[in-house]
Amino acid sequence: MAVFIPNITLMNNYLYKNIINSLPYALLILDKELKVAECNRGYETLFSKVRKETIGRDLSAIIPHKELRTQVLTVLQNGGTKLVELHIEDDHPKVLRAIVTAINIPERSNGDLCLVSLEDISKRVELESQLVQSEKLAAMGVLASTIAHELGNPLSIMNATLQYIKNVLLDSEDQDLKKAVQRLDIIKPIEIVMDSVGQMHELLRILSGFTGNQVPRFKPTNICQILSNMLTFIYREAEVHNIKISHSFDSNLPECEADQREIKQLFLNLFKNAMEAMPSGGILNVESHLAETKDAIYISISDTGQGLSEYELRMIFKPFYSTKQDGTGLGLSFCRGVVEKHGGEISASSELGRGTIFNILLPILHEEI
Repeated sequence: MAVFIPNITLMNNYLYKNIINSLPYALLILDKELKVAECNRGYETLFSKVRKETIGRDLSAIIPHKELRTQVLTVLQNGGTKLVELHIEDDHPKVLRAIVTAINIPERSNGDLCLVSLEDISKRVELESQLVQSEKLAAMGVLASTIAHELGNPLSIMNATLQYIKNVLLDSEDQDLKKAVQRLDIIKPIEIVMDSVGQMHELLRILSGFTGNQVPRFKPTNICQILSNMLTFIYREAEVHNIKISHSFDSNLPECEADQREIKQLFLNLFKNAMEAMPSGGILNVESHLAETKDAIYISISDTGQGLSEYELRMIFKPFYSTKQDGTGLGLSFCRGVVEKHGGEISASSELGRGTIFNILLPILHEEI
């Protein structure tokens, strides 16, 4: 009777490959010259590079990060283990945050090796950032509610009083008063103050949108009709700034459940942003059609303006961040809040010197979250 004797070397190699490939981390084994001796599937997945393109290459060629190289050299020279969190952006399809562990592996024949493991924590960092952001927004909501209450009424009284004074001065039958008004040009300063009061009211209104006290009123809404009305509203302003408006709406779109007041403000904010991005004129294009999934309406709002850098594109939806010198940084954050309250999605893409596109998906049926 033949006795099966397993090939220990083959079995060890098989186990070794399966073990490192099954680990939920990206693994690299580096020699003393920092050349890649081996990598696992986790690395191939995380960095979108196949094994044959990686073996034998220098560490700096595949992960160009100075701190990582420094830590690996320290481990190879002194032994032990090094743990560091790295922000990897260059030569990577996405911005990567990773916990990197470098471990010295004694090797008698060819010198020590270094095992480098990379745990992708990008999603964890993003979730933590969102949690912090939510806490900030909640605190800002309380502050905004207090400010709106304390300043809203006085501002309304100021505006009404200024309007009354303006009307009295303009409608007065006293010829001497009329001449004095014209000579001193009193109306213009009054209008400037009224305009400033209006700006403060607008800021309070935007801030109030973060309080969470305004409960959206969802009802069947014709999105294309709202888009048309808002484009008509800004038409004159666009014409003055040499901005052409083009649009393409699907006439057969179903109504979707939405808060009409918030949706109007959403589109108005995006239209005004687009126009401000084209100070020398350009084209504002708006499109709307049924999404491929058939359960949402897709809206695209694009301009041919200055465009945004990659950093600006990552930051534009964050509260208080603005690319404009006198901007509040609340407009696009408000837009994102409106879309999310409707259960939808909003995103942006841009190219410097060519313009920006905002893409919005609004569900046809609103589901309580």
